[in-house]
This record gives sequence, C-alpha cells and structure tokens, in this order.
Amino acid sequence: AGRTAPRRMAAASPARSAEPPAVKRPRLSAEGRPAMDLDRLRRLGLLGDVKGWPTWPEAKKPQIIDGGAVAVAHGELLPSAYSQRVPEWDERILRFLLVFLKEQDLGEVSVFINGGYIRDLLLGKEPDDLDLSLCLRDCPAHVTVGTLLNLLPAFAEQRSDLGIREVKIATILSNESKDKQLDTFKGHFTDISDRKTEVDVMPTIGEETYEEGSRTPIRDQRGTPEADALRRDLTIGALLLRVNVGDAPDAGLSYTFLDFYGGLEDLQRGVLRSPAPASGLKEVRSVVLQGESEERLADSLGLAKLEEDAAMQVLWWAKILTDDPLRVCRALRFMAKLNFSLHPAFWQATPFVMNALRSKVAGGRKFTEYVKIGGYGFRACAEFFELAFSRTFGPENSRLASALFGGQDGKSVAKSLSEVRGFDCELYRGLALTLDGVDEAPILFGGLLATAIFSAEMQGSENASSEFSRACDGMCVSNVMRETGSAVFQAAARLGAATVTPGPVERAFAEACGIPAEDLCLHVQVWEAVQFTGAVAQWPTETLDALRALAFGMLRSSDPQKAAAVERSLELLSRPRPPVRGATVGSPAAPRQVPPVLRRLVISLLEVCLRVQGIDSPLESVEDLAQLFVTWPALGNAMDGSVWFEADGKTLKEELRPVRPQGKAKHKAK
Repeated sequence: AGRTAPRRMAAASPARSAEPPAVKRPRLSAEGRPAMDLDRLRRLGLLGDVKGWPTWPEAKKPQIIDGGAVAVAHGELLPSAYSQRVPEWDERILRFLLVFLKEQDLGEVSVFINGGYIRDLLLGKEPDDLDLSLCLRDCPAHVTVGTLLNLLPAFAEQRSDLGIREVKIATILSNESKDKQLDTFKGHFTDISDRKTEVDVMPTIGEETYEEGSRTPIRDQRGTPEADALRRDLTIGALLLRVNVGDAPDAGLSYTFLDFYGGLEDLQRGVLRSPAPASGLKEVRSVVLQGESEERLADSLGLAKLEEDAAMQVLWWAKILTDDPLRVCRALRFMAKLNFSLHPAFWQATPFVMNALRSKVAGGRKFTEYVKIGGYGFRACAEFFELAFSRTFGPENSRLASALFGGQDGKSVAKSLSEVRGFDCELYRGLALTLDGVDEAPILFGGLLATAIFSAEMQGSENASSEFSRACDGMCVSNVMRETGSAVFQAAARLGAATVTPGPVERAFAEACGIPAEDLCLHVQVWEAVQFTGAVAQWPTETLDALRALAFGMLRSSDPQKAAAVERSLELLSRPRPPVRGATVGSPAAPRQVPPVLRRLVISLLEVCLRVQGIDSPLESVEDLAQLFVTWPALGNAMDGSVWFEADGKTLKEELRPVRPQGKAKHKAK
C-alpha cells in the first residue's frame, strides 16, 4: 500500500483549565529520569532531519520438524525420538485411563490425543494442554463420556497403584459447547507427586448433518477418528495419536500416528490449511451456499472455474469458518505463533464470514486470542497487524481489520473499526519499532493496534483515537490494553497542541530563567505531555519510554514542523535530575504560599526551569526550596505572592481563576 495522508489525532486544547483537576502528575524515580529517552529516538531515526522510516530485519524461516531427519507416517507407530518427549505425568494419566477403560468391559474404546499436543511433539517442543477423544462407536447408547468420567474419582481411590491420587470432573459449560451440544468434560488429575493437570475429554465427532434452513450442525457423537479429524479447523491440529498399552502391568505406552488430511506435510512446509474431504463437493456446496448472496459471492470468486479439489478446499474451509467465525482469528494466531503462511484458499473462504466475524462474534472471545498473539513477541504481533490492515482480498478488496478489531460488546451491541481504505506500511513499520522490547502482551497489542490505526486511512473517520476506543469497546479489552492506546494518543495530541499564551506565572518564571516566556511555555507543554498519569505511570520505565517514543513518532508524521520544535525542547528536558516533590509548594511551612489551583503548574515550571538552569540539587522539602531561593533569588521573585494575588494578598488574580463550565454558569444565572 502506498503512503496515505497523515492521520489526525483528537485535538488537545491548549487551555490549562481543560486538564482534569484530579489527575496527578507521576513522580520520577529518586535517582532522576529525563522527560524522554532520546537514545531510543536516535536509534530509531526519529530525531533530526531523517528521511523515511527504519526498516525491519529479515523474517525468520518456518520451523521444520527435526529437518525431516526422523521419519513418521500415517498408521505407523510414533518413533521414540518424538514419543520420549511425552511428559511422565501425562503418561501416568494416559495409563490410568486405558486401564480404567479395559476394566469397564466395554469392548474396544480407543483413546486419542489430539490438537496442538501432537504438533508440538513433532516440532521438538515439550507439549502441554493434553486434549483427549474417546471413540465410543462400539459402546451401548447409555455409555457417554460423561458417564465414564464420573466413575474416575472412585477408580482413583481403588487403584492408587496407577499413580493418580485424585480425580475431579467438571462439565465444560462454555457457550460454544452448549451450542454444539457436545458431551465435553474437563478432568482435574492430581498424581502421587501432587502435580495437578487439566485434561479436556470429548467423544470422537462423526458426520455433521443440517436441518433444512439451519446452519447449526447436528453432530454424531459416535464418529470415526477420520471424521473427528475432518471437523478441525487446521490440518496441523487434525493430527491424532492413538494411545496403546500392553497387557503386562509394567507394559509401556505406544502411540500410533494418524494423519488423514496431510497435516504432516503442511507442518513441514509451514502452511496453514483446513482439512477437506476428498469427495462430496455438491453436498458441501449446498451447505455453504444457502442463499443468493452466497451464490453471487461464489461466482465473483470464480469458484466454478476451480478444479474440484481446489473448490472443495475453499468451500469446506468456508463451512468451517461459518460454523465458528472465531476460527479466522485462530488461524491468524497460529500464523503469528508458528510463523507459517496461510494457504491461498483462506483468502477465498474468508469473504463468506466477514459480516459474521464483524458483528456476531463476542468481542471477549476475540480478545482472548489477541492477548495470546501479544504474548508471541514483537515481530509476530507486528506482522499480524500489518497483514490485517494491508492485505486485500475478495471481490471488494476487503481487509480483515474492520472485522477483526471489534465485535459484540458486553451488551451484545456490535462495535468495530471503520473500513480500512489505505494503509501506509512504511509509516507503520517505523512507528511499530518503538515498541520493540515491550514484553507485556496487552500493552504490546494495544500499542500496535494504535499504531496500525494511526497508519491507516479509515472510511469516514479522521480521528484515530475514537477508532481505537470503539474497537476496544467491541473487543471488551482489558483496562491495560485500552490505557495503552489512550495514553499514546493523548500524549501525541498534547505534544501537537497549540502552545498556551504565557500568563503572569509563566512570564515570572521565564524572567527568572532569562528565556522568552513562549519558549518556557513550550517546554512545559512538552514536559507535561510525556508525563503519564494514573495506573500507566506505574508501568516499567522501558515501557513508558516506548510509549513516549511512539507518541513523538506520531507527531513527527502528522506535524513535522511542530515535531522539530518539540525535539529541541526534548533535548533540554533530557537532563536527568531528582523529581520535584509536591510538599515543596503545598506545605503551609513553605517559604512561598502557592494557591492550590496553581500548584500543578508551578511544579511543572520548577521541573523545567531547574533543567534550564542546569541545577541538579534535589527539591524535596521546604528547606530545599528555601535554600534554592538563597542561591537563586530570581526564583523567589517568580514565586512571590504578588505574581498570583491581587493587592490584598489573598484574592487570586482574575486571569488565573479557573474557568467555570458554561452549563453551571447558566444554571446559576437562573
């Protein structure tokens, strides 16, 4: 995408009375900190007469399982190079379940490990999150996963020799499970070493059928392993391991590898693709294309011109996404986690679910996926946003961003980003690099979302801050994520706001410093703009420096001339010194009495003026202030009561009095 027009931020009023009176100025650390880490800005090329933006390093290559050195194939035993990575506590649970099932005299009940567990084994990682499926095809109708698992607590008491001390069973009552009417349970296993492990257990799901006019599938809960694998959203998550144990008491476990849909090859190639059946295109087409709008969309995508297997891949993936549009977010999450690429069929299937993804999915479910993406680190998270905002697809050249970032809020009201019409990748990458090194997932994700919105041209919107806020509302995000973007946009807007006209207080301090009052007002504006407040002020210093750098980068893009003036001010304010304590001007024992309404301003003026004068001595008590008046008499004159009081020495000068809200004034006049 080419460069778009600079984004506009919400305007920040230059009037000091617009500042919330309850907001507290954050304190610097005792050893002193500069207003902003200029070294970070220099490293990123955000200072001086810089052309363009920094570039990103080369992307890492997809991970390959052991370089293909150890062969594994469908229907064969898993080689020991992989099976030895199964943790002993998981093997203890698996053996316990297999022995239990044998003693129930139900015939053959196969136990399968499924999901990302097998993927991680093949990638050489220690797996976690053990998910199991039980095949109950040969069992009587009254035997379900629930009836079996409810017997486990008593069995654990009877067979302590199996190494499981306690089992607790809980029904999984998520809305998704309710909607799907699945016989799904969670087992909480405690072994003899007191290690606690959660295991999700469900039946193998078979063929899905649909009632006329309904998209909600009716699921056969006594399906085959192959049918169960087909309903998974990605082939690399459709891999299965059938767990076996010999008859001898000390027999070890073995694992039969099952790959019905090419997941191993996709894992080796670094490709994300949905499983797809080998036949039945006509039936699948009738399920997915249930109305004229879907038929027109299929025609515009050219599905009729595709080979049958390619058309099946697109339509089956569209069916999977239609069943649960959140699977779009999941596919993108695995892309970010594994650094894999999306199969081209994804971009042909996704148009079928864009509206549902935008307005029908609970925002909280999306946010759960996004926090995980934030936890994968800067590069993965940054590339996720670039793809979401820049990649166009479908007959309308859609972008994922407007459907991804938003959803149904807590009151089931759909709120999301406006449509993205343009995206400046170069600007985005340059600004995003300011966040490289931020470790907190919601802060990284929130900061990059704010960066992407700022770098985009949104349909019918000029305010990046309001777009960010609406997306946060729709996604039901955490306070931390919301505060991240809000703090950045507020800092950028304050840096770019018109500088206030000097009043008597500013003129008095400027005279004491020997600098123009207008310059002093700019320094104070910059100082206050980069001082975060509230909970944000307590975040790690490195994180705050990253957010300040991002805010300055936004200003540099939207108003280069103002950024140049701010840069000169930042150079002066970069001098580290101990913070000015509020007690120096707020105590009744202070050598100069500062009216409460002016204390915040005076503290900011002191922070700036001490740096202008190169004074590093602390200002933490009334004694420090009194000594400062001795060494710098001009400051005492600047803080004399005549600067802010009328001749009676008590009444605040009219121009310094807070401006009353218009609404209250009118009410009082009545």
